[in-house]
This record gives sequence, structure tokens and C-alpha cells, in this order.
Amino acid sequence: MDNKHYIVDRTLHWFAAFLILFILMNMSAQIHTIDYQIKGQELHRQESIQTHALMALGVFTLVLTRLIWEKLFSGKLTRQSIQNRAHAILVKIVHGGFYLILSGLVVTGVGMAINAEVVIYLFGVQFSDAVSRDGHFYASMLDIHLMLIDTLWWVIAAHFAGVLYARR
Repeated sequence: MDNKHYIVDRTLHWFAAFLILFILMNMSAQIHTIDYQIKGQELHRQESIQTHALMALGVFTLVLTRLIWEKLFSGKLTRQSIQNRAHAILVKIVHGGFYLILSGLVVTGVGMAINAEVVIYLFGVQFSDAVSRDGHFYASMLDIHLMLIDTLWWVIAAHFAGVLYARR
């Protein structure tokens, strides 16, 4: 049986992975395909954004916790063996890509939340004021956010293919 440090590491990895996939696959449905007439367009959009932000905060917390865990127990965590220099470089590129993309999603998400058309509250703190919003900035952040999401799907696919290849 693997050591407890490895089990905690894998648990953090898979919780973050499933939460990322849930956010990626559910956000569009939550915002675009649910009938706005139930709550009204503004309240529905406000709740959707707040829910998305809370889930994203959960991913951020899991990823940060896993990074700290890896630093604290790197000697006790068993990893897939690196096969050659090219493999090591690809692993670093994919993992670096994950962290850069997730960081970019946080930055653009916060930028959009601050400039949202609706008032956004997280943990009782108001993040946006619909009166003083900047629509051009919001649109720019949204474009970058969506581009990062598309790129994240490609990095997920590369990660999955790499794991399958390494375990062949």
C-alpha cells in the first residue's frame, strides 16, 4: 500500500481535477441553458457567477495545498519515473502550463468579477459595483478567460496522453 503522503497527494490531485472538470463542463449550462424566468435574469446571473467563483476558489485552495504538500513531502511521494530528458521537459511544460493557465483564470476571473454587470458578493464582501463597471475591460477579460479555458482543455488532453504513454 502506498504511503499516507502519496494518498493525500493523489486525493488533492483528483479532487482538484474533478472540480476543474465540473466547472468547465457545468458553467456554460448553468449560465446559458437554465430558464432565466425562474429567478429573473439578474439574480440568476449573480448566483451563477458567485457559484462559479466559489468553486474556482476551491480549485485554487486545492492546487495551492497540493503545491505546499509536494514541497513538504517531496521525498516521500512516489512519482512516475522520468524516462529521458525529453520526457522531463514535456512534464515540466505541461505542469507549468497548468499552473500558468489556472493563475490566468484566477486573474481574469477576478477582473471580470470586479467589473461585472451585477453586484457580486463572496463571503459577505462586495466585489463588484454594477454602477462603476468598465464594459470594455470586462469584455477583454472575458475573451482572455475563454481563450485560457480552451487552452486548458488542450493541456488536460496532453496530460492525459502523457500519463497513458508513460504507463504503457
